[in-house]
Amino acid sequence: MGFDCIDKLGTPEVNTEFKGEILPNNGAEIYLRKDIALAPVKAYVWEEVEGAKEGEFGKVVIKNEFSAGEPMTVKPGETLVVDFGQNASAVPSFEFKAAEGTVLTCLPAELLNDGNGAESRGMDGPEGSCHRTNLRIPATGLILNYTFGPATAFVSYYPHCTFFGYRFASITATAEVTIKSIESIPVTSIAQDIEIGKITTGNDLVNKIISNTLWGQRSNYLSVPTDCPQRNERLGWTADTQVFTETGTFFANTSRFFHKWTRDMRDTQSPLGGFPGVAPYAQYGAEPGDMMRLGWADAGIIVPWNVWKQFNDKDIIDENWESMDKFMNHINETKYAHNALKAENSNYQWADWLSYEPLESCGGGAFGPNGPLPETIVYWNYLSACYWYIDASMMRDMAAATGRDAAKYQAMVDNANAYMKSNFLNADGTFKTAILNTMQTPALFALKCNLVEGAAKEAMIARLRENFQQHENCLQTGFLGTSILMTTLTENGMVDIAYELLLQRKNPSWIYSIDNGATTIWERWNSYMIEYGMGPKGMNSFNHYAYGAVCAWIWKTCAGIESDVAVPGFKHIIMNPVPDKRLGSLDAEYASAAGVIKSSWKYEGDKWIWNFTVPEGATATVTLPGETESKDYNAGSYTVEK
Repeated sequence: MGFDCIDKLGTPEVNTEFKGEILPNNGAEIYLRKDIALAPVKAYVWEEVEGAKEGEFGKVVIKNEFSAGEPMTVKPGETLVVDFGQNASAVPSFEFKAAEGTVLTCLPAELLNDGNGAESRGMDGPEGSCHRTNLRIPATGLILNYTFGPATAFVSYYPHCTFFGYRFASITATAEVTIKSIESIPVTSIAQDIEIGKITTGNDLVNKIISNTLWGQRSNYLSVPTDCPQRNERLGWTADTQVFTETGTFFANTSRFFHKWTRDMRDTQSPLGGFPGVAPYAQYGAEPGDMMRLGWADAGIIVPWNVWKQFNDKDIIDENWESMDKFMNHINETKYAHNALKAENSNYQWADWLSYEPLESCGGGAFGPNGPLPETIVYWNYLSACYWYIDASMMRDMAAATGRDAAKYQAMVDNANAYMKSNFLNADGTFKTAILNTMQTPALFALKCNLVEGAAKEAMIARLRENFQQHENCLQTGFLGTSILMTTLTENGMVDIAYELLLQRKNPSWIYSIDNGATTIWERWNSYMIEYGMGPKGMNSFNHYAYGAVCAWIWKTCAGIESDVAVPGFKHIIMNPVPDKRLGSLDAEYASAAGVIKSSWKYEGDKWIWNFTVPEGATATVTLPGETESKDYNAGSYTVEK
């Protein structure tokens, strides 16, 4: 072995080919979270199948179901199915024994086949077996094989240099294996000591939304902010990252993590200044034709802004300023117009990805036989201009905070606002392109970007209310629209609708997925439906954290804990809680950069009782529910009844 004969290895060779910079993986370390290891909640062995017929795989016949803590045996021809009760990025950890040479195969999966294994439901095996088609390479990848050595006693093993995304495990063996214990150990860059926020309510379903979001963050903040941990992808998709960044800062101190990842963004930036759809560079999403995708490229601005705002981290501004300024100059020169950037975007935008609205890119509504429809181009240009406005506003904030030229970016804000009003809106607040008036996302962005005022604004709000009513109080938004949905509604007098959306159980909604078995946030609102089965097999993740962005609203609006951009890092807290009796109660504790902030409320009859804590050295501006006047508080703990 090499370590036994180091003197024979010769003189080390100096490599002069690499011209880059070698840096520590500071902020993106990977941890085994044994503190939250998952034990099986159910485990059974099957061998035979019953009820198979044309188009249906049938149903497994459970041969033996094991009790908690009971040793499990799997013999040749049998399949052991283990349910850990929670989808996660993790590795299975075994204590087991078998004869030398025995090969155990463990196949991770996110869910089980059902419906008698009907192929019409997207099933790939008998009911009760593990479903693997959504992994995209079920036969060739995401497989664990273990060969037993000569030991006769129980041995312990978990894979050290990989991870899987799964809730279930399907285990087979070439000879009898006895498993004394098995658990699923989460793998993540969210170490236990950086989890800084806890929030619970009196509503179990809302608590499940929060839990699903936290597990999605743990699963996907893994070296880079991935979009999903289970299939042959695991890429740093930039829109998923930007829409979730603020939410993630409430659950964990992600500052160091994003110092590392924004370096990946800078490294992947194009010579023209364009940011990619994926960072760091990977098998797709970062080629020259994958730059300047609206809502994706903007992560280069939105992520540093959120990290600065939440943690008062000016270093992340300084590190990224040159690349952010270069990007802003590029979009300012082109007005972020789709056709002007066609060489960089390959005449395609992901836009409001996986929405239920017209002109959605994945489902094909945005395209005709010759490419994007004319109204699609208008829609894309409108959304791009909205991000031009949003990015410029954030750059203005960051410039002011670091002593740079904020006037340059205020001029961009004004120009973007005037450009949108002139090109996309009528004087009465309707969109010039009629189909946009039938959609939720365009109106939400118009309100967020202050494009309408007075009677025109009231009319837009009225149309938006009508739209939600027409959809039975269901959202229709995708990745981008959902990221601004709840806060925009709340800021524009529609918090009642926001609560209806939070508590909605119909499709699409957060609780709909929970009613369908979700333990993490899904990629699609309808990734799985009890009535119809699986969503599209080519792209269907059950651990995809983007829609967990709703939790930022839960922190800011339900709990009333929000950072002030003018005094970042929670040195000045904006506390404007908006309670709802359907939540029952709420308890939130956040170890902010300024100290521990607490917010706890409950109802006693019609009386609302709120206890809150402002940390030492911080101040808070408090607006009570239903009131418009605010009151300032210094550090201390307070009780308010209303």
